[in-house]
Amino acid sequence: MTTDSTSNEEITTTEDFEAALGRVILAGLENDIDLQGAWEYRTDGEMPDMEVMVVELVP
Repeated sequence: MTTDSTSNEEITTTEDFEAALGRVILAGLENDIDLQGAWEYRTDGEMPDMEVMVVELVP
């Protein structure tokens, strides 16, 4: 995953972050992308690199 930021959306709170993450996850599911597993996000070096784990929850 790269640092290509295509959104002008401001994320300034935890709630904003959760909402944006939810939209990304929903878009992936709607487009039949296998989201499960680890996803790396590499920054340009000014911020720490991150890893996100996506796991399907069983109802």
